[in-house]
Amino acid sequence: MSPPTSTLALAAVVCLASGFAWAGPQLNSTYQADAFGPIELRSDGEHLLGTAPAGGPCQRPVAEQILTGDFQGNVFLGEITLCQTGDTCTPSRSFPVMLVYNVEERALGGVVKLEDDCESPALPKNRMLVLRATDQGAALTPPVAAPAPEQRQAQAVPPPPPSGGAAQVAAQRRLEPVDVAATLKLGQSLLAQNPIAASQQFQLVLAQEKEKNNAWALTGMGVAHYLRKQHPEALRFLEQARSVGSGAARAEAFFWTACVKRTAQESRLAQEALRRALAEGWSPPEGNVLVERELQQFSNEGALYEAQLKQARGRKRVQGRESQGAGSASP
Repeated sequence: MSPPTSTLALAAVVCLASGFAWAGPQLNSTYQADAFGPIELRSDGEHLLGTAPAGGPCQRPVAEQILTGDFQGNVFLGEITLCQTGDTCTPSRSFPVMLVYNVEERALGGVVKLEDDCESPALPKNRMLVLRATDQGAALTPPVAAPAPEQRQAQAVPPPPPSGGAAQVAAQRRLEPVDVAATLKLGQSLLAQNPIAASQQFQLVLAQEKEKNNAWALTGMGVAHYLRKQHPEALRFLEQARSVGSGAARAEAFFWTACVKRTAQESRLAQEALRRALAEGWSPPEGNVLVERELQQFSNEGALYEAQLKQARGRKRVQGRESQGAGSASP
């Protein structure tokens, strides 16, 4: 019997913190979901990659790697690339995803959180993705024999639809609360060395019902995408962090927005974001290697950011319970 999702998610944090990793399931075959279509899964230790063929519901012009991430026990944390439909929706983008693997059914299931008011032809209306090994199809959906005449009346009222299997049930189960502060701390400390592993910790926080708008976790996701040179994704998370955060969290999101805009050579927008960060009370956290590196990049631009950098470096961040920001080991 597989451990409950909540136990796995919490244990994953402990394992990463201690430097120990569980060996994930070995998936090396074709998996499929009704609307989603086939996907070729290949795992190497805890790491998993998924490649979808050309065509399909998203009309891919060529075969494309659309799933990447790592297992922590039977819990997969990573990203999936899907198409979207809707007036204000991005046609295709990557989404953080947490899926649960059920060994008995050889099925991988979880909910994909799309942009608000968007749909995807690759997902059902409830956005539940359940990928099953193709050679398991017959076992998972046994044929139903035609009822005998005397049984037809008893079956006038159809039975409720099947639940979708243990993987779907496990994926739909609410996670018990994780230690948010410890998970954020671990994610922030991993950013400089391993942005993907860091984003997995922020996903654990955002997966909690009460923490789905945690500004520090959203900023962490934005920084993780920025460090991987995925600027549109970074800006989306940072914009959300600015809209829901306040105080130091909002200031931190503005600072990293400035970094993304500077890298994109949008100097005016970078100056405005940095000005907003300082107006919100931002100051450079002591000993934060990522922030120091970004400040040096601002300095390399010459006099463009000179006044703002002087203002920032003239401050000392008050030590307390506020997070020390992305890249710090001390939230």
